[in-house]
Amino acid sequence: MDASMELMMTMMQSDTGRRHHTADFVVHPQPPPPPHHFPLSELHNPGYAALPQMSELERQSSMAAMREMIFRIAAMQPVQIDPEAVKPPKRKNVRISKDPQSVAARHRRERISERIRILQRLVPGGTKMDTASMLDEAIHYVKFLKKQVQSLERAGVAAAGFEEFPVRVMEGQMMMMGMGCVQQQQMMC
Repeated sequence: MDASMELMMTMMQSDTGRRHHTADFVVHPQPPPPPHHFPLSELHNPGYAALPQMSELERQSSMAAMREMIFRIAAMQPVQIDPEAVKPPKRKNVRISKDPQSVAARHRRERISERIRILQRLVPGGTKMDTASMLDEAIHYVKFLKKQVQSLERAGVAAAGFEEFPVRVMEGQMMMMGMGCVQQQQMMC
């Protein structure tokens, strides 16, 4: 097992004991609620409407946990985008305008469509959603990936020690040296 897998396993184990943050609210680990007891005759009655329903908070919590699980699985999968799959479908028997404005607008729309198709491949389940839902999931997925990067950076600092893994703090932001260059107003890389 290589060092990155060990670091990821350590991070996942440390996350289980702490509370889980989602984009909109904090979910605290809680024991499951006690089971509801109903008379057997009421449970088999299809017209009986008093069966327990999940509260909105429970539903959101459940959806957030499921989303995080899907994101964790997707983050571990390799991403390969086939250039042929991204290309737009061929037009058949369609007369294409030669007007410069129409040509420019069509090229702009084609570039947007191509980038959306790429994003659909990157977002877990994105190919099975409409564009608006996929963009919403992309936002959640990027937030999840940012949390993962921050967690791995903290684990890397803790594992390597502060001497071997230099960190600069400037204007309230932590920047890892060697992890990339972030342009700031007062700092140039």
